[in-house]
This record gives sequence, structure tokens and C-alpha cells, in this order.
Amino acid sequence: MVNKTLIAILTTLTVSGCASQPPQWLTGSDNCAQIGCGKDLSFYPMAPGEADRQAKAVGWDWGKTSSAYPPSDPKHWELLKAEQAAGNTPSEWNKDHLAK
Repeated sequence: MVNKTLIAILTTLTVSGCASQPPQWLTGSDNCAQIGCGKDLSFYPMAPGEADRQAKAVGWDWGKTSSAYPPSDPKHWELLKAEQAAGNTPSEWNKDHLAK
């Protein structure tokens, strides 16, 4: 009797949707796919214009890349050709990383 009851309960759980969905505390939520997401995190916002200041400090300037211009602008294609010739494109940057 106990075996039949246990088998009936296990079969019901297996066939029902409850068994196919692990609990949210175990799998995370739609916003966060890891356990403990967002716990004990501190965020420090940058001052206005700080990202531009830091980029310029290391010599980065959007105006010197093809990304600064829309593809409809001839300057975009001119800079893109120069970047490709120098091996300075995102696909080139990722080439070594993807090969590993």
C-alpha cells in the first residue's frame, strides 16, 4: 500500500509541471541567472564626463575612428580602410582571444 502510494505521488510530480521547474531561489530570476545576484554589491557612479576624460587620458578619441561616422559618410569608409590596414578593428582585437 505504501509503495503504491509513493509511486503514485512520484509519478504525479514527474508528469506535472512542478518537477520540470526548479525553484527560483535555486536558479535565479529572469533578471539574474546566478544565485545571490546583486547581494552585497556597491555601485559608485562616475562624475559627469568622466568616461570621456579617462578615454582621452589614454589617447582614445571617437573622432579618430570609423565608428565616429555613419556608414553613409565617406570619412567612415576612409578611416575603416586605415584601421583594417593597421589591423586595428574589433575582429582583429578578438582574433587572439577567439583562437584560445
